[in-house]
Amino acid sequence: MAAYLKLARIGNVVIAFLSVEVASILCGIDIGRSLPVFAAALAASLITAGGNAVNDLFDVDIDTINRPQRPIVSGKLTTRQAANFYIITTLSGLVISAAVNVWTLSIALAAGVLVFMYSFKFKRVIFLGNFVVAAVTGLAFLYGGAAVGDIRDVYPAAAFAFLANLIREIIKDAEDVKGDGEIGVRTIATRYGTRTSAWLSIILTVILLIVAWGAFQLGILPIQFLTVCGLTIFPIGIYITYLLIMRDDFSEASFGYKLMMIFGLVALIVGKV
Repeated sequence: MAAYLKLARIGNVVIAFLSVEVASILCGIDIGRSLPVFAAALAASLITAGGNAVNDLFDVDIDTINRPQRPIVSGKLTTRQAANFYIITTLSGLVISAAVNVWTLSIALAAGVLVFMYSFKFKRVIFLGNFVVAAVTGLAFLYGGAAVGDIRDVYPAAAFAFLANLIREIIKDAEDVKGDGEIGVRTIATRYGTRTSAWLSIILTVILLIVAWGAFQLGILPIQFLTVCGLTIFPIGIYITYLLIMRDDFSEASFGYKLMMIFGLVALIVGKV
């Protein structure tokens, strides 16, 4: 069981579940009494788990160098077991999505195709892979809105998730530059160097913080949102900048962005209530 949880990247699965729940809260839905919201969150979690599994299936050569502890490379799971896990979780997610409504099914299908194509092809195309993963993350919020029939209130959350995850993907590529370079994967880090990745990430981080401030100034998000951002997201962004400039620590910076995404969800919830 532990190997399957690692294959699914349980942390990412939880974030997908919470993203859908947060989207419904932003739409004013009482999630404790909404079966469609829970079903949609479960479906998003399953599709995320399947997407992470298929990514490992296509990344065996890369993980052998970058992440030898991953379940397939380490021998804890066979490729057939991983493939079966991908098929079962993805199909289950699509079936549940279809039971919610046609819009959730459409978004789930789009996300499933994008995730597969990312692992199969897009990951090895400079910047395109980063963009696709970030887009799928943003889709999770639109998916949550679609589950309750209203996506207008989730646009700020989708935009925040897209930009934060785009930066994290660029940083992760810099972290994996050795293995990616040996296998021939074209990323910003392998093509232009890790320093370029670091500075691009810093610039995008500044833009992200400006967008958060701008959302408050325009009245899109309330003072509660900005307060949580000021106590969590802004300091984390500053620390990440320090890590990238002074220490070239892409691993810790990547973790910092995962924290930033979690606190972003918290800020959105606090801003709504």
